Amino acid sequence: MELGELVSAIRIYELSAKTRPTAIRYLVGVANWEDEGIPSEEVLKAVEEREAAAQTLVAPDFALPHAFIDWDGDFRIVLGRSRVGIDYGVPTGNQVKLICLLVLGRKLHESHVEVLAALAELLKSGEFRQQLIDAKDIRNIEDMLAAKAGIQPGARPTRAPGIPKITQTMVRQGIDLVKEIGAQALLLTVDRVDLIPWEPLNAWKGRLLLVANEHPEEIPHGREDTHVFDVPHQSLSRMDRANLGLLLAASSNLLTEKNYVVCVTGADGRRLDSLSVSRPESHFRAMFSEKNRRGRAVVRPAVILRALSLAIEIAAEGRESHPLGTMFVLGDTRNVLRHAKQLVLNPFHGYARSLRSLLDPSLSETVKEFALLDGAFIVEGDGTVFSAGTYLLPKAPPHGLPSGLGTRHQTAAAITAHTLAMAITVSQSTGTVTVFRNGNIVFSLERAGRTRW
Repeated sequence: MELGELVSAIRIYELSAKTRPTAIRYLVGVANWEDEGIPSEEVLKAVEEREAAAQTLVAPDFALPHAFIDWDGDFRIVLGRSRVGIDYGVPTGNQVKLICLLVLGRKLHESHVEVLAALAELLKSGEFRQQLIDAKDIRNIEDMLAAKAGIQPGARPTRAPGIPKITQTMVRQGIDLVKEIGAQALLLTVDRVDLIPWEPLNAWKGRLLLVANEHPEEIPHGREDTHVFDVPHQSLSRMDRANLGLLLAASSNLLTEKNYVVCVTGADGRRLDSLSVSRPESHFRAMFSEKNRRGRAVVRPAVILRALSLAIEIAAEGRESHPLGTMFVLGDTRNVLRHAKQLVLNPFHGYARSLRSLLDPSLSETVKEFALLDGAFIVEGDGTVFSAGTYLLPKAPPHGLPSGLGTRHQTAAAITAHTLAMAITVSQSTGTVTVFRNGNIVFSLERAGRTRW
C-alpha cells in the first residue's frame, strides 16, 4: 500500500486519557462506528480481545492496537497523541505517547499485512515519532505525515469518506415516502454532494433538491432533474437549512405550494437521520410576489436571497467577537424615506450605483462593517444600497404581533405595514433572522446553537 493512501485515511486526535483502556475506548468512539450500524462496544471488544492475545506495543512510546471486525469496509485508522503519556500496563512502566488504532474489515482480510507494514514504515523512526509528539497541534502532525509520505504541502489527499449506513437507509426511506404520498420532490441537506448515496437516487427518476455547503461544478453521476443549492451556513439548525433550501427552490420555480416535499436532514451535514414532510407554505409566495402598480416585483428575488444570506452571516459571525443586530429594508425606497431620518452621515452617499450593489460579493465586508451603526440599511429593489445608519419613524406597528418583540422588530413590522417594502432583521440577543412583509412575520431562521431542530 502506498504511504499517500495511508496518510489520507488517518484521523488525528489529542488524547487526555491516562490509561490504556480509556485511551482505546476514546479512539474507538471518535471513529463513529454507529454511522456504519456497528455498535462501538462491538469494535472495542474485538480490539481488547486482540490486545489480550498479543501485546501491541511496538516501541516504548508507540502502540499499534488493531483488530478485525464484521464490516464490509476496508480499514479505519485513528492516531492519538498524548503529551504527558499513557500508562499502557507494561512491566517497564514506559509512558506511551502515540497510539495508532487500526480496525480492518472484510475487504482486507487477506491483505491486512500490507496496511500494517505501511504503518510500520511510516512510524518506524523514533526521531520522527518524537517530532509528532512535540508537534504544536494536529495540523502540524498532518503536515509532518504528509511530508513523510512525499506529499507536497497543501496537496494532502482526502480519502473519500464512507457514507454512514443510516444515511443510506434514510435516503431509501425518503424515496419510498415520496412515492407513497406523491410528493413533488426529495430534499437532502448535506455538507458535500460526495456524501450522498447515489445508487438508490440514480434508480429513482423524481426531482432531487440538494442543499449543500459546497459542491463541484458538475453533479456526480449526471443524474437528471437534480438541483444543487449552495447554503454555506452551518450555523443554521437542520430544519432551517432545509427551509432555506425550499425557499431557494421556490424562487427558481421548482416547487409549488400545492404539494409536499420530503426532507432528509441531520444534525450535521454528513449523517442524515431524520425524515420530515413539508409543504411550501404561502409565506414563500409572500416572499416573492409583492408587486408595484406597474406589475413589477418590488424587490428582485436575487436581492431578497442576498440580503437574507448576509443577515445569516452577520448573525453567525457578529463583528470583532461581539454579536450584532441590524435591519435591511428592501424596496419601495421612496415611501420608506418618508418615514426615515439619517442618524449619521450616509456612508454610501455619492458613490456610483455600480459600487453600491448588494449583489456584488465585494461589498459584503463593507456591509458587515456598517452593521455596527445603529439604524437600518435602506436598499432599493434592484439591490442598490441607498443608505446605512438610517433611523425609521413609521406609524405604530400592526396589532397581532408575537409578544416579546424588541424595538427593531416592531419597527420592521411597522414599516412593512405602511409601505410595500420587505424588512429583514437580525436579533442581537438570539441571532434569529426574521423576515417581515405587510406587517407580518413571513419567514424566520434560528441559529443551530439555540435550536438544534
